[in-house]
Amino acid sequence: MMLPADLMAYLLAAAVRFSGLPDVALTELPPIEPVTALVLSQKVCPDAPERCNSVAALFDTEGYRIYVRDTLNMKDPMDNSFLVHELVHVLQFKKFGESYFSSCRKVIHSEQQAYYVQNNYLGDEGIDWREGFLLRFMTCPPEEGDAKDELRRDEG
Repeated sequence: MMLPADLMAYLLAAAVRFSGLPDVALTELPPIEPVTALVLSQKVCPDAPERCNSVAALFDTEGYRIYVRDTLNMKDPMDNSFLVHELVHVLQFKKFGESYFSSCRKVIHSEQQAYYVQNNYLGDEGIDWREGFLLRFMTCPPEEGDAKDELRRDEG
């Protein structure tokens, strides 16, 4: 999907402005590929795609590609806000590398920042809407070292 360069620059500028992450050149951005809702949900949740049927976009770090629902109108700020969200992930990837997405806690942190940016972009566009509400209910299983840390706090 080829977006007009001025629109792409505008969306990238919003991702940079609201995230504080370093800017990258438009030529460094991954390709954007429109896909059906079914294909997108299969990419996000290969074992249970029906659980991911509301996903609108995805940044694939391994393939360095952004997938967006083919029904999104990229000229509409509500719809292109999902691309702004994914551009934040691209900026995170460029700054921190793939390890930034390597654990449940890191993924939640990266999503918090991306939703923060998306919501600020929407507000800047005059849209009173918030994405990412369910993120606050996400939890991660204990990671290695958590139990020892708990014991150390209890022993003190």
